[in-house]
Amino acid sequence: MTYPWHDPLWAHLDAYLIQDRLPHALLLSGARGLGKRRLAKAFAARVLCETATACGRCGPCRLLAASSHPDLIEIAPEAGKPLTVDRIRGLIGRLELKPQYQRGRMVVVESADQMNAAAANSFLKTLEEPAEETTILLLCEMPGRLPATILSRCQHLKLAVPPARQALRWLQDQGFAAELSQVALGQTGGAPLAAKQWMESDLPDRRRRFMETVEKLLDGRHDPVLLAASWQEEDLSHLLTWLQTVTADLIRLAQGGGERLLNPDRRQWLQTLACRLNLKRLYELWQRLLEMREGLHTQLNQVLLLETLFITLHRLRS
Repeated sequence: MTYPWHDPLWAHLDAYLIQDRLPHALLLSGARGLGKRRLAKAFAARVLCETATACGRCGPCRLLAASSHPDLIEIAPEAGKPLTVDRIRGLIGRLELKPQYQRGRMVVVESADQMNAAAANSFLKTLEEPAEETTILLLCEMPGRLPATILSRCQHLKLAVPPARQALRWLQDQGFAAELSQVALGQTGGAPLAAKQWMESDLPDRRRRFMETVEKLLDGRHDPVLLAASWQEEDLSHLLTWLQTVTADLIRLAQGGGERLLNPDRRQWLQTLACRLNLKRLYELWQRLLEMREGLHTQLNQVLLLETLFITLHRLRS
């Protein structure tokens, strides 16, 4: 089963089968939390089914349900690690064998944009010399990280973030409150599955406490260094995300917008604050946050960085 926001892309994939022109390699890109893997698995089930309908009753469908279909190959990197050349070589070895069923073979490569250079070079050979009756589905969040030589050999399909109303309706259908769902979508870039996961974690409470800290910083009566010390153990990417959404809302409100805020639960505070802050300084803060985001994968002194950031916030109203 796919998700409602998959429908436009599913129609595109369906057309490949109807017209009998399934490409050798498809690149499916989209943000985290959109269900790329589910879409890929659903399409693989459609392709491998004896009736091409993912009927759930035929032999291949029963094998798929048991995760034992020999003609569905899935590879992915280990958590937090790149996709290595050993994984790709293992795939190449399996592709040297012929498919065992008449419907051909499907390969799903997760986090393809995390291939290291050696893996990418090895994988390129599978695209230059396609295996018999095989379609490869590459899934990724950042296609720009893939070598141009791989990109040029794939049909690229982009899974878009759904319209806000559709995402909100889906989350409410899952039993989540409207305002919390709106906040979650704002914190996760509008991706419904990421928003659902966010709400099911302790992040809403951690964000609430951090927002209280930001309010203390901006009222000018609290020591930014002491406040920074209390957040040294928090994941820096979370702090930057929370601050980026607040800054984006303040800029939007300062420019006369604000119909849809990323932090609707803080609307009154944000509106009051936006009238008092200098727009130029807000843009400078936004640029600083972007620079910090870019440096997340480098070695950072988090204590010093937080102190600097909190001092910047402390001085915003001066």
